[in-house]
Formats: sequence, C-alpha cells, structure tokens
Amino acid sequence: MSWRDDRDDIDLDRRGYVGAVEQLTADLDRLLENSNDPRTVFTAFSRMLLQEFEIQKGFLALREGDQTRFLAIAAWRNGKTRKNLSLRLPTVSSLFEKVAESGQIYSENFADLFDGNFIERQLLIDESTASFMLRPLKHEAIVVALLGYSSDVPEAFVAFEEGLLDPAFDRLGAFLGRLQTDQVEV
Repeated sequence: MSWRDDRDDIDLDRRGYVGAVEQLTADLDRLLENSNDPRTVFTAFSRMLLQEFEIQKGFLALREGDQTRFLAIAAWRNGKTRKNLSLRLPTVSSLFEKVAESGQIYSENFADLFDGNFIERQLLIDESTASFMLRPLKHEAIVVALLGYSSDVPEAFVAFEEGLLDPAFDRLGAFLGRLQTDQVEV
C-alpha cells in the first residue's frame, strides 16, 4: 500500500494547467503572427479558451479612436461568432466603463447582480449565466479593449482572476493596441 499526499495531486494538476497556459500562449503567438483582423483573433482565441473553460457567451469591444467609448466588434455565443457586429456601447450605467477605468479584471459569480446597462447585459448575460468576467486589455498601460466571457458554471473564471492567463491577455492587448496605433497613423 502506498500513501500519497494530497499535495501531489495539486502539484500535478497545477503543472498540467501551467502547461495548458503555455500552450495557449504559444498558439496565440502563432495566431497573432498570421492575422491582422481582431475579429478573427477573437474567434480563434475564444475557441482556444473553450478547450479549458466552460464559456457560453462573450464579446470583444475596442476603444474607439477618440478614446471616449467602446465599440463591440465581435460576439461569441455557444461556439459561434458574430464578426460583423459594430455596436457603440453606451457609457450610462456602464459596468464596462467602470472596468476600463479601474484597469482590473472583474468577475462575478452571481449574474443577477450585474450592474451594467441593457446593451452590456445582452452582450454578456443569458438566463442560464452563473458567472462572468470582464478583462481590460492594455497596450502601454492604456486600456485599448475589453474582453468578456460568461458561463453557466459557477466560478468558471477563477484562473482568470488568479492571473494565470495574464501572459496571453497581455499579448492580445499589445496586438490590439498596435492595430489601433497603425490605424491612427494611416
């Protein structure tokens, strides 16, 4: 009879998870080398995340060139992406604006407590939503985009909160920031 410490299981799980994060980051790097379309990147990135996380719904919103509002450019729902979305997000009663202003990830495990506006709710919350997260994406310390996902699984985004996916989010933010800079210079 052998006796195993429960910590061995935790260490094995963590190593496996760290390996998955490293793979995600490497896959994202390859994607970013071959694409200049934020909608395509959002779709592929969402599919990558879907391999490890229970994601039902999400969106990508870019900060407009004048830096005053966000423009939702793509939405994800149950594995399908709507890429031709072009929706200016209102700033009134905006949870998204609060997240952008704080520059910090926001997650909630009680979707009924969502305190954003109607359009934000439609982008992120369904009747079956149990948890959601909003992640500001930064380039040179400036929030250039917001990424949001929701799930019908409680606490689905703990790994996001713990910062384990920060390297991937940082690369995605840098990519979107460079795209916006290139568009301004043209």
